[in-house]
Amino acid sequence: MADKDDTSEPTIANDLVVTKYKMAGKMVDWVLNKLIEKCIPGTSVISICEAGDQLLEEETSKVFKKEKGVKKGIAFPTCVSVNNCICHFSPLKSGPDYLLSDGDMVKL
Repeated sequence: MADKDDTSEPTIANDLVVTKYKMAGKMVDWVLNKLIEKCIPGTSVISICEAGDQLLEEETSKVFKKEKGVKKGIAFPTCVSVNNCICHFSPLKSGPDYLLSDGDMVKL
């Protein structure tokens, strides 16, 4: 029987890893619901993206505080793709903004 190697990468076979994935899913679901509420005509796409990033940062900062050196936060920025933009639209503050209009197809 081989000894357990503590330096190995955690896998989905580890209960703690599964718990973290479930918690992350619940956080993202909560954030998405908050962002859906913001998707009304006249709202800036940049403001929705910033709100999504901020909410996710706040939620991830609340969990697993005892683990030292564990990076938490955003792996991919909040994206709001409108109409013909298929995916991954996350505008910069320095770039042009888009205000949502009535009838826009919004994908978060």
